[in-house]
Amino acid sequence: MYWLPYLTLFINLVIILVMPKNLTKQEIYISWCVIALINLSTDVVFSFYFKLYELAGPGVQLGVHMIELTLGASFGIIFLNFMPEKLRPFLLYAAAWSVISMIFELAFVKVHFLNYFTWKPWYSPPYYFGALLYMRWHLWFLRKPGS
Repeated sequence: MYWLPYLTLFINLVIILVMPKNLTKQEIYISWCVIALINLSTDVVFSFYFKLYELAGPGVQLGVHMIELTLGASFGIIFLNFMPEKLRPFLLYAAAWSVISMIFELAFVKVHFLNYFTWKPWYSPPYYFGALLYMRWHLWFLRKPGS
């Protein structure tokens, strides 16, 4: 159950290590923390409060929290690093990343790391696209003069 998220995290970390950096160390650090916090908060609300899904079985689990604090943020750093600046290429890029995110989500369902209760798979693409739009704004805000 945990093997796929941890394998994915390992691959993402290797990509982050070897990719040409278009982000500063400060942008990576701040973005990692913000994405991890949003990911953890979202999962706590959707999973524990609304009971829409659960990650790796019922209850609080340290392994799940490690994945929540690292996997989404690692994807976010890769996304931000290669994100196009112009709007039209960005929209295509974000659409492709939404599809990739859905593929990973469905793979996590297949290996029983993610279990839907009342969550429907078609809820996810708009959520992912909104999150990617937020990340675009986030990087713009970090780079804005006077910030």
